[in-house]
Amino acid sequence: MGEPRFVPVWHSVAAALAAGLLLYSQTLALYEDEGFHLVASQLINAGKRPYLDFFYQHVPLYAYLNAGLFRIVGDSWRVPHAVSALCSGAAMWLVAQFVFARVRDPRWRLATALTAALLVGLHELVIQYGTVGHPFGLCLLLMVAAFRLVILAVARERGWLAAGAGLCAGAAAASSLLAAPVLPILLLWMLRDQRAGSRARKVAWFLGGAVLPFLPLLWLAVQGPRQAFFNVVELHLLYRQRYQASVSANILEDLRIFFGLWLGTTQGLILILLATLGLLFLAGHDDWEPPERAELALCGWLAGGLGAYLSCTYPVFRQYFILVVPFLGILAAVGVYALGTRVWKSSGRPAWLVLSVAVLFTLGLARPAVHTGQYLTLLSQRWQHVDDLARAVNEVTPAGEEVFSDDEFVYFASRRIPPTGLENPFSRDLQLPPALAASLHVVPQARLDGDLAAGRFATVVVEYDDPRVETFELPRRYLGRTRIGQIEIFWGRHNQR
Repeated sequence: MGEPRFVPVWHSVAAALAAGLLLYSQTLALYEDEGFHLVASQLINAGKRPYLDFFYQHVPLYAYLNAGLFRIVGDSWRVPHAVSALCSGAAMWLVAQFVFARVRDPRWRLATALTAALLVGLHELVIQYGTVGHPFGLCLLLMVAAFRLVILAVARERGWLAAGAGLCAGAAAASSLLAAPVLPILLLWMLRDQRAGSRARKVAWFLGGAVLPFLPLLWLAVQGPRQAFFNVVELHLLYRQRYQASVSANILEDLRIFFGLWLGTTQGLILILLATLGLLFLAGHDDWEPPERAELALCGWLAGGLGAYLSCTYPVFRQYFILVVPFLGILAAVGVYALGTRVWKSSGRPAWLVLSVAVLFTLGLARPAVHTGQYLTLLSQRWQHVDDLARAVNEVTPAGEEVFSDDEFVYFASRRIPPTGLENPFSRDLQLPPALAASLHVVPQARLDGDLAAGRFATVVVEYDDPRVETFELPRRYLGRTRIGQIEIFWGRHNQR
């Protein structure tokens, strides 16, 4: 399987997996939290700034990149979905190519590369979260690219390779702070394993590249240091616990998610067992030269460092661990190589071992598919439903008038600027001093409800069973009433007669 004429096989498999991710991104992929990311990019194109003009609790690079894409090809949800899927597919290809280049046994080279591609491309987290309007797919590509570049940088004198590694690692962290551990891990590894050129010069190049992606954040922080610090640091350290009942409940939930993901699912268990086998094999055998062993060990540091960091985010969400998958995939592929060369070699062809792992791993998708089957059916209709709502809202709402909706997708699809406080759902439960809340554009839910009761909004979009419909007498306050699915639209205030 390792002969040159078979090399196109793993390219074809990787391309097929990437095509599957792209297809999923344009059909079923949707993550409810992506709405405020998409709205943030629209607001940027409308001349507004994160932190200073609207609440946005993330580092800003991803929102600015999406805003640039929207300017070029239009502000459709399909654009960030396609980009995320392509980035996830490219990360998978880089992982498989790395494994292919490191395995010396020609009989197992292609088998191991195929395994790596399958373990990454078919992972449920990559399928579900690496295909939506969130920075996960972009971070996967940037982290793997940084990993590949730093490996080249330590063996060559060219400083631009170190700068490229820093740029990619910095861009991943500047797109999502969940990827932040990659920067120090790669820097420390480069310092320890530097083999060519000046160590100090490489560090300077690396740090210089790492700073560049943070320029948008620095630019915003200069204009509004208090707002930037709150959104990027203070909120996550002091206010995220409000989403859980107590510290103990939060810790128990974190443990449930962590162990449930890695030990309670077929895919998680396969990855952990194979990756552990790969690490043990690296420690006890000399199939690779020291530099190559160091590169594979770096995967372990990245997987372990990211896993430990993500486990302490308080609260933990299962989608965060998508960032660990590429590096576990490499180590798991080494585990398959260990099985193949030490156990399987006298039992059959490499293809059968790869097929066995692939079948077991693919079957691991059956359980989440069954559990979310009805949900996926709803998702397949979700975007059409959003488009129908947006069309109805635009038909009954004059230009420049304000619309009330708890769903950011309505604002995105209708291309309307949300009223202050409705750009981001996570701001409404924050209990802040009035002056700080005003500077952050945080409007409590109670005040928004008061505006709703006073008839401030030209159009109101709420669920049909929302108690505010009767509490605030919306049918009496508005002349028009339309229902689309489970959503009701009220328009035409009586005081406008």
